[in-house]
Amino acid sequence: MTEEGPASAPEVSVRRGVILVFAVALGLTVLLAAPLMLAPSERLFGSRASLPREDPNRDALTVIDQFRTGQVPGLHLQPLTDLPGRALARLMGPVAAYSVLTLATFPLSAAAAYLLARYVLRTHLGAMVAGLAYAFLPFHVAHAAGHLHIAQTQWLPLYLLALWRCADRPDLRRAALLLAAAAAVGLSSFYLGFIAAVVSPVVLVAWVIASPRPPDESRWRGLALTALTLGAACAAGLFLIHRAAPAALLRPGAFAFPRSDLFLYSAKWWSYLIPAAEHPLAGSLVREFWAARGIDEARLEQQVGVGWSLLVLAAVPLWLWLRGERRSPAVRIAPVLVSVAVVALVCSLSPERTIGSFTFVRPSALLYEVAPMFRAYARFGVVVGLMIALMAGAGAAWLWRRPTSAGRRAAALLLGLTVLEYAPLPPWRWRDVLPTRAHRWLATQSRTLRVLDCAPPSRWSNSLALPLLGQEASLLGTPPFDDCGEPRLGDKLSAMDYTHVVVRRDSPTGRWLAARPAPEGLGHGPEFEDSWILEVNADRPSLYMRELRGFYPREYGQEASWRWMGHTGILRLVATRPSEGTVLEVELKAFPGSRRVEWFLDGRKLGALAVAAEWRRYELPLGGLVPGEATVTLSCDGPAMVANDVLHNGDPRALGLALGSWRTFRVAAGGAGAQNTGS
Repeated sequence: MTEEGPASAPEVSVRRGVILVFAVALGLTVLLAAPLMLAPSERLFGSRASLPREDPNRDALTVIDQFRTGQVPGLHLQPLTDLPGRALARLMGPVAAYSVLTLATFPLSAAAAYLLARYVLRTHLGAMVAGLAYAFLPFHVAHAAGHLHIAQTQWLPLYLLALWRCADRPDLRRAALLLAAAAAVGLSSFYLGFIAAVVSPVVLVAWVIASPRPPDESRWRGLALTALTLGAACAAGLFLIHRAAPAALLRPGAFAFPRSDLFLYSAKWWSYLIPAAEHPLAGSLVREFWAARGIDEARLEQQVGVGWSLLVLAAVPLWLWLRGERRSPAVRIAPVLVSVAVVALVCSLSPERTIGSFTFVRPSALLYEVAPMFRAYARFGVVVGLMIALMAGAGAAWLWRRPTSAGRRAAALLLGLTVLEYAPLPPWRWRDVLPTRAHRWLATQSRTLRVLDCAPPSRWSNSLALPLLGQEASLLGTPPFDDCGEPRLGDKLSAMDYTHVVVRRDSPTGRWLAARPAPEGLGHGPEFEDSWILEVNADRPSLYMRELRGFYPREYGQEASWRWMGHTGILRLVATRPSEGTVLEVELKAFPGSRRVEWFLDGRKLGALAVAAEWRRYELPLGGLVPGEATVTLSCDGPAMVANDVLHNGDPRALGLALGSWRTFRVAAGGAGAQNTGS
């Protein structure tokens, strides 16, 4: 898909050049991802450095689960990426399929950028530099770690190549190739399709105006035919959207992200000058820099740096153009590349900026009004990176061909510094697809286990990881599990045939449990730096606490934990066998002062308690129980009080009673002696 000018005498053919750059990029990809290739069904590309700290595998696991189930919500189906992923998942599993599609983007992007650069720069060396620089941009490496669809960057250079070829020498064949390339960009990634649509007018007009070819009628005919082809592509895309999801066109506000998100997910102008968060030498400083500015969730979007050395190389053709040395096609085309880069950079910034009393509105504010379902405008940085890579290729080729050795030394030095800025050592970029090392340990066990994962409810992607565990597992938040810190949890787990519990060290429950011996009914199993295993060793109880209702989340103190309720709280017990003389002993504290609390068994009032404002234990005689559920209800005599009204601590909750620990025991006939029932 390239053409050479008559004055060009390339030392390497286009076909051989593509094969060479593909092979080099493939080798570098193998070097970066070698550990992943040793266990492709267990590992993902990329470290956690640039990903959200709270839930780093969220986006990757969402796509992996879609590959596994073969189900993608209609509005989210991006067929050129998703359909190959489904097919590969049937052959090698969803995790390996995800990794193959991710890693393939590096050599494919290098080859695609080489073709574009060879057409624009007319030099093999410049095209090699541009292809490799584009393939391993920090933008691409970062998104390959978390966003498979955004990592499909190979289609963008092919689209620009088809567009510029059509503009140069328009005919039906080139128009058809342009339509196919536009479809490939949009169907591989909605975001990349949106970005391509926005920059296309600038890309086309700048090329036609500053084309190296002398002006004639065919240039304007090319502009007209290419614009008509792009209009047809846009119309076809809108038609497909209308057929698949008409509401996206008729009511785009229904799919809108909050406008405030644009400020979080847009690039800072200085992001283009900062090394990647995964950089082996500077990465820790970069992460501290972003953390100091409160950027964690959207840190991935700020990975748009292009490298200072690459910028210096890119400045060479622009400097030559300004000096009037415009004999080389690579130099004559510099204004086109700069124009496109500047427009893409401005589009990547936040909607507005206020300086003093003036507020400057930027393009993302206008684009949001048209397409409010897009918020990550920092992704326009991929176009900036592509233009810089092309100009750097031109600069490196010019320096290398200087008649003196100084040019070659300068080119070699700048390219070496670029390699240093990108990745000075093999960083072995990989992470486990499972959330913690405890999960990986469970996955290696040959015997059948039943596991409770005490993940905080905010980490919803853990539910997507559990099918990859190879064991039966439940997530915190799945009834009847909403509290891994509750007393006598081992009794409930034993009654429900659970064998292990996964606890994360960075969770409130994990920190509290780590500071004390294992809870009764549970024993410490294998421990890891990010998590540990609790083994269920409780005997099967005759009675256990299944669920609490009407209670706020658990709170932790130095020596105890508790849950507050408002006016009424419900304790659901389960008897596994008949029992007589059963007593429920509970630890209670009233708020703000002592209260009278009535208690009921299965709706029948059995008594009342005078609960003090300090922790005390109270016995509730339940009598004889038959197998099945029994409900104990605690009801305060007066209304619950808002904590802030009493303590002025900003707590808006209405509190009446706190429940601490509990146990059940059985009183023998005649009241002599007591037997523990296991809960």
